[in-house]
Amino acid sequence: MAGCGGVVAVRAGAGRVREATSAIRTALAEQGAALQRGDRTGWLRPVDPALQPELLRLYGNLRGFHVSAWLPRTTSMTGDHGSWQAAVQIRVCFADTRCTRDAETYVPLGDVITAATVWRVTDGRAALTTFTFANGTPIAVPWKTGELSFAEGSRVVVAASAGGPAPSSWIAAADRAALAADRYAIARPGKYLIYLAAEDEWAAAIGADEDALGFVDRTSKQTAFTVVDAAEAPDEHLLKHELGHVSTLLGTLGGDADWAIEGMAEYVAWEQTPMAAYRRKAAARALAGRTGWQGRLDLPWSPAPADRVGYYAMAYLAVRCLASAYGKEQLLSFFTGVARNGRAPADVALTTLGVPWATAEATCHPKIDGWLR
Repeated sequence: MAGCGGVVAVRAGAGRVREATSAIRTALAEQGAALQRGDRTGWLRPVDPALQPELLRLYGNLRGFHVSAWLPRTTSMTGDHGSWQAAVQIRVCFADTRCTRDAETYVPLGDVITAATVWRVTDGRAALTTFTFANGTPIAVPWKTGELSFAEGSRVVVAASAGGPAPSSWIAAADRAALAADRYAIARPGKYLIYLAAEDEWAAAIGADEDALGFVDRTSKQTAFTVVDAAEAPDEHLLKHELGHVSTLLGTLGGDADWAIEGMAEYVAWEQTPMAAYRRKAAARALAGRTGWQGRLDLPWSPAPADRVGYYAMAYLAVRCLASAYGKEQLLSFFTGVARNGRAPADVALTTLGVPWATAEATCHPKIDGWLR
């Protein structure tokens, strides 16, 4: 009889876990539906009043970045007598990206909300009483934990920390840059997401790299934030470069073909500018002279700050020549093979550019020499 009673108790306990898990998952699903339709009341419905300011901040940030997916899961359920603890992970996506559940839904962690939660479950309904973000790899855009302000253009969303730089002052330049990036989009985002980093945020994000003015914070294959130093005035060429990275690499976690990746971004930034006005031409000329350049387009990349501008410039000249000689569509096809798919230029040149790689280099060598004079 004691053994039978133990079995009944275990089954009853398992039933309560299932009921609590179901109630919590239902509450999370209903929150996500309310979030995506812009229903603030529905978002707050399962939230204890003491938690509502924090959850409203999160709601505002997610809505500000055009949240387009909310994929929650719960693990490590413990508790009883109406109070339950659960580890929660929620993949969110932004700017019209339609994320789905698959083997990689919860990696990488940049767009995943990870929190320790406590719920009060009564009569099959769950109320959230504790929500504590787990410590994880920090990202440059503090949308999970900070209060952000937003401004929106036709093709961009610009954000900054509340009380920081004014996002509205960047909208005009950012929208023009986005139109340039759209012309070369391989995976066009719903909107480009730009974050203006205040002085302390920029120093923390960029470290010792004092010459940097912007970068792309790629938190998942679906989300890429362009982060810029807000101490500078809006620089349209800089924005075109960074948004060019987004439009040509969205759907990936980046690539290793630095010359093609940076050359393409420079091309997005400068392709409508006469070569005489390209402000890094002198750096290209200096690098070519110092290294005895003999016509190679896919130059090995140097991480040295002293060489970086020259390599950016030489990469731009290489991509500009390929576009001039073979056309935009062929260039994008070549870029896809080399930068997005990781193949060698010699392996894709014939099928994308229509000529062997050696012929492309021989064609561009004299043209680039002429530009460098």
